[in-house]
Amino acid sequence: MSYNEAETRYYLIDPVLRDKGYDDASKLKLETPAPVEAIGHKGRRGGAGRTDYLLCVQTPDAAKPLPVGVLEAKKENADPLQGMQQAKGYAECSRFHVQYVFATNGHLYGEFDKTTGLQHGPHPFKDNFPTHAELTQRYFNDTGIDLSQPQAALLFTADSKAYPKSRYYQDAAIRACFEKILRCELEQKPCRVLLALATGAGKTVIAANLLWRLQQAGRLTKPALFLCDRDELRTQGYNKLKAAFGGSVRIVETVNGHNAAKNARIHIATYQTLGLDDEDKGTASFLTEHYPPDSFSVIIIDECHRSAFGRWSEVLLRSPNAVQIGLTATPRQLRESKKHTAEDAQITADNHKYFGEPVYEYDLIKAQEDGYLAACEIVKRKASIDDTVFSKAEILAAKPKDIRTGQPITEADLTKDQYTGKDFDDELFIELRTPKMCADLFKLLCQNGGPEQKVIIFCTRDIHADRVVQQMNNLYVQWCKQHGQTPKDHYAFKCTSNGGRDMIQPMRGSGERAFIACTVDLLATGVDIERLNAVVFFRYLESSILFYQMVGRGTRIDEETQKYKFWLYDYTGVTDLFGTDFITASSQAKKKRSGGDDEDGEGGDDGGDTGGTDNQPAVAEIKGQYVSISGEGRFILTQRDGKAYKMPLDEYRREILQRVVKEARNLHDFRQLWIATQKRRELINHLLGEHFSPEVLRELEDMREFDYYDLFAHLGYRAQALTRPQRGQGYLDGNQSWFADMPVNAAIVLQGFGKQFSLGGTDALEIKEFWDVPDIRQAGGLAALEKLGKPVEVILQAKGRLFGV
Repeated sequence: MSYNEAETRYYLIDPVLRDKGYDDASKLKLETPAPVEAIGHKGRRGGAGRTDYLLCVQTPDAAKPLPVGVLEAKKENADPLQGMQQAKGYAECSRFHVQYVFATNGHLYGEFDKTTGLQHGPHPFKDNFPTHAELTQRYFNDTGIDLSQPQAALLFTADSKAYPKSRYYQDAAIRACFEKILRCELEQKPCRVLLALATGAGKTVIAANLLWRLQQAGRLTKPALFLCDRDELRTQGYNKLKAAFGGSVRIVETVNGHNAAKNARIHIATYQTLGLDDEDKGTASFLTEHYPPDSFSVIIIDECHRSAFGRWSEVLLRSPNAVQIGLTATPRQLRESKKHTAEDAQITADNHKYFGEPVYEYDLIKAQEDGYLAACEIVKRKASIDDTVFSKAEILAAKPKDIRTGQPITEADLTKDQYTGKDFDDELFIELRTPKMCADLFKLLCQNGGPEQKVIIFCTRDIHADRVVQQMNNLYVQWCKQHGQTPKDHYAFKCTSNGGRDMIQPMRGSGERAFIACTVDLLATGVDIERLNAVVFFRYLESSILFYQMVGRGTRIDEETQKYKFWLYDYTGVTDLFGTDFITASSQAKKKRSGGDDEDGEGGDDGGDTGGTDNQPAVAEIKGQYVSISGEGRFILTQRDGKAYKMPLDEYRREILQRVVKEARNLHDFRQLWIATQKRRELINHLLGEHFSPEVLRELEDMREFDYYDLFAHLGYRAQALTRPQRGQGYLDGNQSWFADMPVNAAIVLQGFGKQFSLGGTDALEIKEFWDVPDIRQAGGLAALEKLGKPVEVILQAKGRLFGV
């Protein structure tokens, strides 16, 4: 009889790895980090990692090991080349930022080499698998980085004590950055690095640990500059960096005629502070006055895709010898423009041209599948009138009036021959369109969590936002009256450059006011509202950059309110931008439209209504048009062919359940699979590998209080679903006679299975901390079960009873 996967590891793989020099925790990690960190009673423990071993190289006196490969263990009779296709190899190498992926059944092994893109094997595992020394040399041969040289110490530095538990992708991003720096130095090229991570993935924490580790390696011989384009991002950066560097961090500003950050190790500035946002100036005055050339060792440009909007090249050109690192959620590529200056064209025309390709990418879908960002359910709606094209003659026949003044619109006021849906709520208002859309949205909010949710509605322009605010407030007052409730203050409010910024903080922190923020672009970036429940698009967009930034407002998880999912209500088809490339016209080439948007939909609130009517074109409003709102489906964001893909919710549910049922034809077989730890993990890993996340499905089905077992048993086999506390208590109540017939200490340990399952589900039973629970430890733990037989068999019996409730 052949070994299963766990036995293969213990009897066949581990001894070989020890013999080959992977003999301590610094050179071999038994399982890569879990997708989601454990958070106790809320039951979002992600369980074990998706690979079995993380192979590391280590040098003497290094603070931490350097991961260079992953090794997947397979059961003894499995084909070691199974699943070793090129696409998977690239994906695994990229995800952990390692060079090699190996797989073995203990006898033979196969591998994928990122450097060559080639697959090899099978080879004899015991005889041919590289030793620790050979893997170290191979890393040098493939990367050109000699780990024995002093400069390579950069790769082995440890994170700041302020952020000691960085997520696996954050560590991978920093290592990728450092490798690029070392390669640039070897090739005597400028150090330019681009990191692309989804909004909410913790780019500022990465910046803090990155600078900390550079300092530990003795590379901050001059100050570092953290550069951003908004006050909110500056404050966020200051808080994160101060946690690591303490008083060595200062905000760049003028105090008593002097630069307040003059003697700091880390300088934090906005473009506005440095004078880089004024395109009329020939020089950036604050920068040139307070910072001579080559003032910085490192410059980190936060949200560098947005930085291309202004003339910010000066700070980079004045520090050509600095390490320059761009952080972005959306790597920006700009079409060339003849109107660019030569300097700006060099720096801002194309992030990829200037920084190079991103050395590490961690996108929205990966973060959602890992559980670090909230799941997203897309609800597509559409106003019937949006397919209508109005000619100038048809608009005039409807006797339009200027929405601001009420005065009649003349032919001279209409600037186009035809008006389509993309012009609505900008140059042409349809009287019933906004009220109908607001009523439909309010109904959806009531159905999906209630009206008192935190929501951002992206509107076309200021006057549109004003009307959305009015409609949402009226609907809420009517709802409160119907339900006998007192309306809460500031239910819906406008938040644009023309007012409403003071409401951001109560929206972020209060559950009693400030629920619906109606904005244009002001809240698109730099504002973290963790408890945000929904993102709504009442405006059309063509810019995938701006779209992803807006969607990113909803992706953050909020433990306090147990928000692990958000709704994306799409009334204009903007979610079709998922999966598109981040390419936009250059800012110099864009024509500003009257409503503050530009040709690519990347305008800002600052370009919208100014509150007055002087010198502003008339905006026509027509009445008498029938408007209805219809549904166009519900979708879940997943991945297909390497790009984001909107999969219909029913299809997503069907696909994931088909894969489960394929592994176990009936509920009995599924229960047997579930209690076998390795088989269950293989099932979960298989689903995740194909971009189907049980965590996402649980959020979509509103089954947060249920273990994955009950999720699949209910949806796949039509079994009654029990919450974790219900199943745990059912196990305790239904097995009292079984507990009574065994020694007291054994009963205490086995009763612990029900109590701990109630708190953390299946995974809570299989972590080493389980045996440290006071009652279980005091009762003797595993030793107490030996009185009943082999502990492994006793545990399987207990699990069978637990999942048989």
